[in-house]
Amino acid sequence: MSADPFMIIKKVKKSSNSENNQRRFSDEQIKSLEMMFVSETRLEPRKKVQLARELSLHPRQVAIWFQNKRARWKSKQLETEFNILRQNYNDLASQFESLKKENQALVSE
Repeated sequence: MSADPFMIIKKVKKSSNSENNQRRFSDEQIKSLEMMFVSETRLEPRKKVQLARELSLHPRQVAIWFQNKRARWKSKQLETEFNILRQNYNDLASQFESLKKENQALVSE
């Protein structure tokens, strides 16, 4: 009997994925990139090249890291803002229900 071709593909994909899971940046590089991101979320080309040289990276790696970091940062900001709005909504809904009950009590008197 021949092997299931889909299982072979899964095995090949699995082995190639494990090779891609290597860390692309060292802890020191990430720390430096994070510190730079705190002061500047966008790098001008000269700073990008300078930072890449200092960290022994390609300028493209630095640019992509900053792009990904901005995307994650924006998502986190949106999530935080959503949670604040949801809490405000819940507070208002609770106040509304309290006022509605109070109004019903006054009407029934």
